[in-house]
Amino acid sequence: MAVNIESKTLDPAWCPYNYDRCAPIFGTLLEYDAESDEMVSAMAESFESTDGVTWILKLRDGVKFSDGTPYDAEAVAFNWARIKDPATLSTATELAAPLTWRVVDPLTLEVTSATPNFQLPWAMTQGLGMIGSPTAMQEMGADYGNAPIGAGPFLLESWTRDTEARYVANPDYWDANLPYLDSFVLKVIKHDDQRLNALRAGEIDIAWSTQSKDAKTMEAEGFTVHTLPLVGGTGLNLNLEDPVLEDPDLRLAIQKSIDPKGINAAVYPGTDSADAFLRPDSEFRDDALGKYPELNLDEAQKIFDSYLSRTGKSDVTLSFNVHAGIPDLTLVAQVLQSQLQKINGLTVNIEPVEYGALETMRRAGDFQMVLGSTLSQQMDALYDTFHSGGKNNITGFSNPEVDAALETTRTSNDPEDVKAAYQTVNGVVSEDAPIRTWRYPEGYIFSQKDVEGLKVIGVPSAAGVIVDEVWLNK
Repeated sequence: MAVNIESKTLDPAWCPYNYDRCAPIFGTLLEYDAESDEMVSAMAESFESTDGVTWILKLRDGVKFSDGTPYDAEAVAFNWARIKDPATLSTATELAAPLTWRVVDPLTLEVTSATPNFQLPWAMTQGLGMIGSPTAMQEMGADYGNAPIGAGPFLLESWTRDTEARYVANPDYWDANLPYLDSFVLKVIKHDDQRLNALRAGEIDIAWSTQSKDAKTMEAEGFTVHTLPLVGGTGLNLNLEDPVLEDPDLRLAIQKSIDPKGINAAVYPGTDSADAFLRPDSEFRDDALGKYPELNLDEAQKIFDSYLSRTGKSDVTLSFNVHAGIPDLTLVAQVLQSQLQKINGLTVNIEPVEYGALETMRRAGDFQMVLGSTLSQQMDALYDTFHSGGKNNITGFSNPEVDAALETTRTSNDPEDVKAAYQTVNGVVSEDAPIRTWRYPEGYIFSQKDVEGLKVIGVPSAAGVIVDEVWLNK
C-alpha cells in the first residue's frame, strides 16, 4: 500500500495520527464496522456502560505481546497512564485526561469518566485503542517508537523513513487464523499521480486518495474503488488567538473573499462546493442555524477597509503555512492566496513546512493561517475540533453555545437531543468558520482486483485500511 506522508514515530501514544502504520503492529481494542454501524470486538472483547460514566473493558484471555509480556489490564493501565502524562506529549492526552481506571482482575479494567460520555467507545478504536508492551517501553525508552513491540496481527520487520515500512505476520497473534497475508509493505509516495501510476504498474496493490476525479478514473480503468464519506474536511484554519486574526471583522473579510468553486475548479474538478461544515444530506445540518459566509468581494473590501480605519493600519500581511512537497495542497494554497489578495491592502505569504514540524506548529498554535484536515468517520470528532477544551482545537475557537451543545452530544443517550445539538454546532461553526472547507470529503481506497477482505476505516488523513483479513485471490 502507498500513502503520502511519513510518520516521525510509531509510539502508540502518537498512533491516532499514524493509523495505517500502527494498527498492524498493535491492533486496536475495538473496531468500528462501517457496514453495520457498530463497534465490534478486536483486541478487547467488549467495552460497555449503562450510564456513560462507569465502563467495563473486558480483554481476551491468553493474549501476549510479541516479547512475551501479557496483554492484560495492567498493560492497558500502563499505556493509558503514559498517554495521560503531559510529559509524553501524546496526541491522545485529552482523551485520557477525564478518565480514571481500576484493575479489577487480569482481564478486566473498570474505567470511570469524570462526566457521562456515551461516545467513549470511539476512543478505543484509535486514540486509546493501541496498546504497546510495557516491558519494551521501559527497556527501550525513547527508542521504542523506532522499533515498537505490540500484539497485533503483524510485526514490524524494518522501517526506512520516507521510503517504506515492512511488516511480517505475527505467528503468535491471538486469532490463529489471521492474518492471511505473510507480509505487508507500506510505501511513502507523496504525489497522487505517482501513487496511481504505481498501482497501474502493479508495483503496489492498494493506493489512497481524497480526489473524486481519481475515483472516477480508477473505477473506469477497472480497479476496485472503496468510498468512505467523512466528517469534516481539509480547510483553511485561522488562529483566533493570533493578535491580528483575533479580530472578527478581519476574519469575516477573509471569509467573504473565499471562492470554493474556484478552488475546486483548479484542484478538485467535478467536486461539489461546501457551503457549510457538514454535508447537505447530513441529518445534523439545519441551514436556518447558519452557513458559511458567501463570496462577496465588495463587502469583503468594505469590511477590510473599516478594519484598517478602526485599527489605524494601512495594510495587513498574513503568513500561510502548508505541508511541503504535496502538490495538491500547494496548489490550494496558491489559489487561496490569489483569492484573499483580491482584497486591496491584504498580503498573504505562503510558507511551506515539512509535515512533522508543521504538526508541532499547529498543536502549539504557532501559526496565523494553516491548511489542515479534520477528518473522521464519527461525529464526535467535532468535540475534539470545536469544543474550547478539544484536543484538536488548534484554532482557539471558543463559543459557550457550541461547548454546551457538544457536551450534550456526549452526556445524552437520546438520539433526538444529540441530533439537535449537532445541528447547533454545525450552524455556529459554519457561520464563524474558524475552519473553512471548500468541498465535502470522501476517503478513497483503490485496489487491484485480486485484493479481497479489505476493510476501510476513517482516519485523520481520510481513509485507512484494516489489513488483518486482507488476502490475494490468485
